[in-house]
Amino acid sequence: MRLQTSKRGLGASLATVLLLAGAAAFAGGNPAAADPNTTTAVSAGPATYTQAVPAGQPSQYSSPLERCANGVNHPISGANPVLSEPLTTQFASNVGLSEYVTFNGNQYYGNWNFVFTNTSSQTLSTDCALLVFRAPSGSDNHGYTATQQYGHPQQDYLEVPRGDGTSFYIARIDFHDVPLTQRQVAPGQSFTYSLGGTPNSAISLTQIRDSLKFTADLNLQSNDALVQHYGTDRLTN
Repeated sequence: MRLQTSKRGLGASLATVLLLAGAAAFAGGNPAAADPNTTTAVSAGPATYTQAVPAGQPSQYSSPLERCANGVNHPISGANPVLSEPLTTQFASNVGLSEYVTFNGNQYYGNWNFVFTNTSSQTLSTDCALLVFRAPSGSDNHGYTATQQYGHPQQDYLEVPRGDGTSFYIARIDFHDVPLTQRQVAPGQSFTYSLGGTPNSAISLTQIRDSLKFTADLNLQSNDALVQHYGTDRLTN
């Protein structure tokens, strides 16, 4: 992901990342099953859960609110552990979400948009949430957007090729310099993670949808153990 280095504000590259296609998918509910470029929606996770609320104000970098504002690379030696873990073949989440995937593009290039809707009865913070999924290898654009006001997302990110034309993608969504409300998604509202790249028949749209595991940060531990386990890189913006 070619992002311009800047600690504050959205970088030009992130601002122009291919996310606009996801906006059309924010109508909510189950997308039309007849559309070959849109999967049906699937649901996972509990309707109620406990998520700790971080203290602090924007730009107070020692406060829990800004716990994921700054990050480092976590290089690991040897094969990435994700390669030896069981494949996720059914959408999984530790919070109540529905998910469907759309593809916008052609055989040469396009965007996969993972559209999530908060199906729980409480407001969800997506700050420090971790996504692990499979998709065609070689993505060069990826990012976050939401139906509600949001600001300054960045990522800890890694692509792990499987050698079959597909890769595992690991991404932690991190915010900085914005209030808590711009890191949250209310019940019934949606957010999107987008991935740009070249399609590959080695994996179908439905398989991409079903491969995703979403882990919200419920205890203010930032999913640090997972990003260190998988050896993610911090993308600057």
